[in-house]
Amino acid sequence: MLTNISMEWINKVLESIQKVPQIVVVSLIVILGLYVFWRGCAQSRKNRSSVFDIFLFSGFFAVLVGRVVHIILEWDSYSSYIWYWLPYEKYGDKVYLFRLLPWRFVSIWDGGIVILAAFLAVILSMTFFSLVIKKWRWKDMFFPIYYCAITMLGCSFVCVGFKTGISDWIYKGSVLIGVLLLFSIFTKFIYKIVKNPLVEKYVLGYIGVGIVLLSSAYISYMYFSSKLTFFENILVGIFGIWSLVMSEAYFLDLKKASVNIERVSSVRSVTA
Repeated sequence: MLTNISMEWINKVLESIQKVPQIVVVSLIVILGLYVFWRGCAQSRKNRSSVFDIFLFSGFFAVLVGRVVHIILEWDSYSSYIWYWLPYEKYGDKVYLFRLLPWRFVSIWDGGIVILAAFLAVILSMTFFSLVIKKWRWKDMFFPIYYCAITMLGCSFVCVGFKTGISDWIYKGSVLIGVLLLFSIFTKFIYKIVKNPLVEKYVLGYIGVGIVLLSSAYISYMYFSSKLTFFENILVGIFGIWSLVMSEAYFLDLKKASVNIERVSSVRSVTA
């Protein structure tokens, strides 16, 4: 009796989740990713406005790339639609919006986004802005960028699982979210027991990179074991290369000595 009641309650919860609009789900995932990224950057005292700018631009770029890749992979279905200069159709009393080309290209609320492409776009764009535009230390940005992207990827998998009723997606997303929680708990534990800042820095660095590489290997295996197109396999390969190269770059930056610049007022003038 109790089991039947529990199953009914679970089914009702699943039905309620499946009815949530796609745009609401995407918004919640973005907000959660922003929080993770902001919290990670706050530890190195990065400018809050710059942090938000990087995230917002990268989020927009990720949606754009994910949509473009989706259109490329599903072009056969898109090519069957006709082109019309107005974004709506009217048949009697019924009005249909964004059903014709080119307007259909921008109707991202239909769920037509390749998650893998969006995930990779977030990572690459954040990396570019942090290193090239802002010129921030990579040891400060590596973990916030990676775990922000992992959070949104894991939540996307869970939402896809609930929407489609496929438990495998929920399991995969839960594993990725669990990785983030594991690192967060471990970080707090290290802060409490390790009193030497230098030891603390290296312990967190080595363990953190280890988690990054293990989760990257899991993501790569998960995608390579699926039936992907040649283009999607290339995206997975790029992600794997990024994980290896940037992990090495993290260690190189970690070993650099911190440089403190003296204030101008404390430097004596040079006389001939």
